[in-house]
This record gives sequence, C-alpha cells and structure tokens, in this order.
Amino acid sequence: PMALQPKVLRALQEHSFERLGANATIQTDVRVVAATNRDLRAARSAGQFRDDLFFRLEVFPVVVPALRDRASDIPLLADHILARTSAELSKPVPELSAGSRELLMTYRWPGNVRELENCLERALILSDGLVIEPRHLSLPVGHLAPKPAAASDPWDQIDLSGSLDEATRRVMLDVGRL
Repeated sequence: PMALQPKVLRALQEHSFERLGANATIQTDVRVVAATNRDLRAARSAGQFRDDLFFRLEVFPVVVPALRDRASDIPLLADHILARTSAELSKPVPELSAGSRELLMTYRWPGNVRELENCLERALILSDGLVIEPRHLSLPVGHLAPKPAAASDPWDQIDLSGSLDEATRRVMLDVGRL
C-alpha cells in the first residue's frame, strides 16, 4: 500500500522508526532483502510505487526466473518436495513415474513453486502406493506447454506462410522435387 511506503523509506534512510503509539525513536541497523512477483518498474510508471523507495531497494536486484522458464529444475525440486512432504505426513517417499515427470516438466506452472508443492502434496495424499502416476497430479490441461513436434515429422518442413495461393504454390513445388 502507498501509505506504508513513506514509512519504510524513512526507516531505511534515517535508520530509525517509532512504534505505533510510542514516543521513543528506535535506532536500526538493517539490510533489507525484498521479494515480489510484481513488476516494480511498471508499478512506478503507473504511480503505484514510489520512485525514491524503488531506487533505495534496488541496490542489488536478483531476478529469479519463473518455474516455467527453468523446467530442468523441476525434477530436483519435485524430489525434494516429495521427501519433505512425505516426512511431514509420515509416509514413505514415493517415486514419480516417467509419465508424471514428463507431465510436471510440460506444465506451465502459473502458480510457480507453490503450485508445484500443492500439486505434489495432493498427489502424495491421493496415491495409493509408492509411485505417483499422472492421474494423481490433477493438473489442468489448459496450462500444458505444446509438445515439440518430432524431428522426423514431415509437416515441420512445410512453409505455410503468406496467402493460401502462395503456400499452395510452394508446397506443390516442394512435392515436385521429391
């Protein structure tokens, strides 16, 4: 909220603050590590985030890509989450079937790691054995990344750009070369 931003800025600049309802000033010596899933540059442009606070906080920005942009991390994260959640639920640690691993890696994860954690906890509860199958994951189909076409798929070789007449002419020429 905008009302809190001046107070945070003052505490960072002056290294002091007052507790609500108190008269004494408390001195601080802190470093702030802040995280957000919002675009603060866009929020600044829209007048929703103070410029001076933005520049005070942006001393050393670290950008962590969304889970969908680092699919190679998913198997390691999934194994860690399953081990931790299994211990919390006093259950044996299950394995992910090959199909489950593939499904986890092709899903787009709009909820990032929290969604992965919830998905795996639900699967752990729903599974009846030591293997988590795709049916246990309960992932919505709408967020699956499109599967790459096979390298030998002849449709990948066809250029369908331009008008229908141009594409037809190109295809006919290509077919004539075969």
